[in-house]
Amino acid sequence: MFTRCPQCKTVHPLTAEVLSHSRGLVQCGQCGRSFSALSFLFDEWPSGEANRPASGPDATLPILGRVKKADTSVKSTPEPDNEPDPSQSGPAQYVWAVSTALLVLLTIANIAWTFREPLLKNPRINSWMKQAGWSQVEHQGPFKDPQQIQLISRDMHTHPTRSGILVLSLTFVNLAQQSQVFPELEITLMDAANHPVAQRQFHPSEYLRPGADTRAGLATDVFLPVLLELGDPGESAVGFEIRFL
Repeated sequence: MFTRCPQCKTVHPLTAEVLSHSRGLVQCGQCGRSFSALSFLFDEWPSGEANRPASGPDATLPILGRVKKADTSVKSTPEPDNEPDPSQSGPAQYVWAVSTALLVLLTIANIAWTFREPLLKNPRINSWMKQAGWSQVEHQGPFKDPQQIQLISRDMHTHPTRSGILVLSLTFVNLAQQSQVFPELEITLMDAANHPVAQRQFHPSEYLRPGADTRAGLATDVFLPVLLELGDPGESAVGFEIRFL
């Protein structure tokens, strides 16, 4: 099916769909003339004077529908955006990050508080925490931990020149990581059945040399020899026990 422009005689192929869409009204793509294709409709290529449509890179198809076509395109209704709004998700993510950080800090603080005593006994950690201002010096008196004092050697024998006197020699060391006060010594004489026969406590001023400075305390890893004289309770005392208080 063909139609011919009445002005420039250009022949254009047609289809029933094109005719029905614009009710036969078309526009020539060669000269721009608008005309009714129904008035110039041919089943075969028309004879006589006729021009073929322009061809080549500059060719254009006949412009159909001089009458404005109805917009038959269906406008899609925007679907709800399921993606989170950045303006709304931003504050939520910020709150979540802050909450997570606070939870981690609370967990660390809880662990540090639970194990605070062993941590504070470590001189490096204690010094670092004090420098950072996280630990304050507690004025609870000098450090004292008798369990950190270890007995290295001990010996008891009768006095070589004085009768009824026992001589006790011992050496102990401070294994703590810091200096501590001199301990009190508790000496217990035992019989063969390990029952106490006699007992006595010695303060630092009684077993240290005269003039010793007790305020400095017992330094760490320092071996301290001690020599004591005790009254001999008799042959019933066959053993002894030493405790640090």
